[in-house]
Amino acid sequence: MVVLMSKRIDYVDRMILIELIKDSRTSMRSIALKLNLGVSTVYTRIKKLATMGVLNGFTVEVDMVKLGMSAQAIVEIKPRPQAIGTVAQALLNQAEVVDLYEVSGEYPLIAKVVSTDDVSLAKAIERIASHEDIVDLRVKYIFQTRSTRTSERLVKLLQTLY
Repeated sequence: MVVLMSKRIDYVDRMILIELIKDSRTSMRSIALKLNLGVSTVYTRIKKLATMGVLNGFTVEVDMVKLGMSAQAIVEIKPRPQAIGTVAQALLNQAEVVDLYEVSGEYPLIAKVVSTDDVSLAKAIERIASHEDIVDLRVKYIFQTRSTRTSERLVKLLQTLY
C-alpha cells in the first residue's frame, strides 16, 4: 500500500484527481455529480490540492508528431560537475528542449529535444553540444513513441493506491 502525502490526500481527493487527469476541462459540477459529492466539496478539495502543490495547473497533452515535431531525440548530457545548474538553465532556454530531468549517474541531465525534421534536430543537438560546460553527451534518436498518454497511466496508478 502506498500512502500519498502522509495521508493528507484521501480517497475523495484521489477520485477528484482521477477525474481531472482524465479531462482537465471537466466542470466541478460534473465531478460532483459523478462522485456523488457537493459542488462546494469538490471546489474545496481542488483548492486544497492546489494549495498543497499537488495541482500545478490544468493542461492538455499534445501529440508532438501530429503537431509537426516528428524528429525527436533523448540527449544524455554530462556537464562539468560545478556547472549542472548553468547548463540546465541554458537547456531550458533552448526552444527545442521540451523536457529536462536531473538524474543520478555519469550523465546527470537528460533532455528531450524535438524539431520538425532531422536537419533542424541535428542543429539543435549541435547547439547543446557547443556549450562550454558540457563535457560529453549521448544522443538516442526516437524512432517510435510507445506511450505518450501520461495521464492515462497516472489514472491507472492512482486507482491502485490505498
